[in-house]
Amino acid sequence: MENRKIVAGLLLCIWMTMGLSGCMFMRLSEDLKQAESKVALIRGRVVYTPTDDAPVLVMLFTNDGGKDIADFTVMAGPGLYAFMVPRGTYYVAAFIDQNRNMRPDGGETYGLYGAPDPVTVDEAGTIKGLDLVLDRHISEADIDADFWSRKILEESSASAYIRGAGLLADLDHPYFSPQYAEKGLWQPYATLKEVGIGLFFLEEYDPDKIPVLFVYGASGHARNWRILFENIDRDRFQPWFFNYPSGLDLNFIGNSLNGAMDWLHEQYDFDALFIVAHSMGGLVSRYAILNNVYKDHHDYIKLYITISTPWGGHRAAAKGVRYAPAVVPSWRDMVPDSDFIADLYSRELPDAIPHYLFFSYSGRSGMMDENNDGAVTLESQLDYRVQRQARELYGFDEDHVKVLHSEDVVAIFNAILQARAEELPKHTLRKIFDGLTGKGVPAAPPTSSKEVFGCEVAH
Repeated sequence: MENRKIVAGLLLCIWMTMGLSGCMFMRLSEDLKQAESKVALIRGRVVYTPTDDAPVLVMLFTNDGGKDIADFTVMAGPGLYAFMVPRGTYYVAAFIDQNRNMRPDGGETYGLYGAPDPVTVDEAGTIKGLDLVLDRHISEADIDADFWSRKILEESSASAYIRGAGLLADLDHPYFSPQYAEKGLWQPYATLKEVGIGLFFLEEYDPDKIPVLFVYGASGHARNWRILFENIDRDRFQPWFFNYPSGLDLNFIGNSLNGAMDWLHEQYDFDALFIVAHSMGGLVSRYAILNNVYKDHHDYIKLYITISTPWGGHRAAAKGVRYAPAVVPSWRDMVPDSDFIADLYSRELPDAIPHYLFFSYSGRSGMMDENNDGAVTLESQLDYRVQRQARELYGFDEDHVKVLHSEDVVAIFNAILQARAEELPKHTLRKIFDGLTGKGVPAAPPTSSKEVFGCEVAH
């Protein structure tokens, strides 16, 4: 069933065979209408020193004298915020809602971005750096009592935002369930508003452990990683995971991932971050890594492992875009000749970020003529553009989902983590890797072409 859900995210024809009702597409169509005017992402940080647990309200004002609130969000503390917006000009403000009445009061602390010059959005893309430093106090005389008496915020529908980076997560929370994963595919904007985007921890941050960030794929969820979470060396590594609605545009998701990583790096100044991704999560994470390196000029990402990623896109996505009554936004980016796919190979991964490419070849979906793992073709998983840059390839006789539960995958995955950690400068690792065996990364297991392709292939 889990396998079917993931395939449903990519293949319209699977929708037909699963007997999913037209309600899915009706919900998708309604969901897309809510966001059809949104063209850009604006994001920044809320910065202040918390003294208690009072929430922060972040508000997006249109440039009409500051009397119309276009959107808002509530934050539990300092961190990232983001809004999706149409073309226009905006101010962004935030205040600490000390008495929790969802309106500003005299003496509460606030910050403002856009005064005197507003933020102008005139094309699609991301505008970042709209940081709000909460260091001023609200004057009672400046409050428009009539405006706030209308209970503007209580009646508004808050936008989704980057919920937080570094928050502790309970994997049993409904937001990390298969049900929300499915909703995130078919109603991505509704899920964005309800759940948001976040980068979560499973334990308190520990400077003596290397963070390993997990990124799932289409219709995925954090519980997909449970086996790897349970088998990773928790004395030496700390698992993080990225949570997002998988139906969103992949560049939007990738930008959000990069923003969350950057914020955490500013907070904790870690020397190394390892990234692990499954399926479509490989596309999202490569996009984020390239921006992190080439646009933001960072060098803290030190390892990249991908599992069963459709590097060449998915041909069925093109059929979905062409024939479906409503189109999941991420499908457009999954079309093999999409601009998004092409952009992933316009720049190479730096040598300092070794890429280990895992692929799966069991499953054999009858919906695809090519050899596949039940969801993605081998041709796409082994796209030459990414294969030639990989340090090592590992093939597994597993299907698209069970590959995450494979004992062989767990063993090789852990060996790569430890070997890469040993390659890093020892002064950055302090005491945590004392006693490592030094055996290095295992060689790729011998896999015959007959096992993978069903017949011997001449060399």
